[in-house]
Amino acid sequence: MSDVATQQPPLAPSRRNLRAMREAGLGFIYWLAFLLVQEPNNLLRANGQLGLSEEVTRILGAAFLGALATPLVLALVRQYPVEGRRGWQNGLKLALGGTGIALGLIAISCVLADLFLARELRPLGTALVEETIGNGPLVAFCVAGLMALAHARRFFRQTQEAMEAAHRAPASPPYLTKLAVKLRGQTAYLEASDVDWIETQGNYLALHAGKDVHLIRESLQRLDEQLDPACFARIHRRVIVAIDRIAMTEPLGAGDARIRLKDGAELRLSRGFRARLGGLLDRGNIGETR
Repeated sequence: MSDVATQQPPLAPSRRNLRAMREAGLGFIYWLAFLLVQEPNNLLRANGQLGLSEEVTRILGAAFLGALATPLVLALVRQYPVEGRRGWQNGLKLALGGTGIALGLIAISCVLADLFLARELRPLGTALVEETIGNGPLVAFCVAGLMALAHARRFFRQTQEAMEAAHRAPASPPYLTKLAVKLRGQTAYLEASDVDWIETQGNYLALHAGKDVHLIRESLQRLDEQLDPACFARIHRRVIVAIDRIAMTEPLGAGDARIRLKDGAELRLSRGFRARLGGLLDRGNIGETR
């Protein structure tokens, strides 16, 4: 995905606050589940080092800290998505940011344990070192898991939005294959592939098809938009030509040219419409340029 596609409009303050509260609530559930899976027996044993109430307080407090950090983690994912041209750079920024968040969580938890847990007898400095070495990688892994879930949700939403947008987009109208013309007072349908060239004649368009000429009430601009650009090209403000009918071209100077069709008709190519032939004249793929 391109970098432009990842940009999101800023939210109003009230919406930002609501989103932060929702993310913190989901983060509390995520971190609580992580702690219980990591230490499934803590609440059951609660026998020697910490009592049941202290163990519950420790786990809920840790989950609450994780919940407070969750909006920051998700903000980093929104700011530095691992996609587009800067994917690897953003991945490095997320790794550094996630490591910093993990270390910050460990430091805050050690300070809170030193203040509120009576049985925490380790000096604060010792607790910081031991918890960083013992639990740092695990907490960093949990932060990385949260980032991975956020990226998965982001990718799923972008894919879903793209599919919905594609479903809502109107189908491109097909190019005209038949043109309604009047033939002896009745409406007939002329195959677009039978048309050699088209020119304006007052308020009408003249469709040249071999020796026949049919007049229709239509604007050249509107008809040009409905014809297949691989088959027809506008070469003048008043003329459209079937590309496969061109036999040769002759430069006239100042970027203009004379086009000769296979039936001998000669038309003028204005320099302002040369690009409409897709560079075929310059590459010599149409007739013989002389």
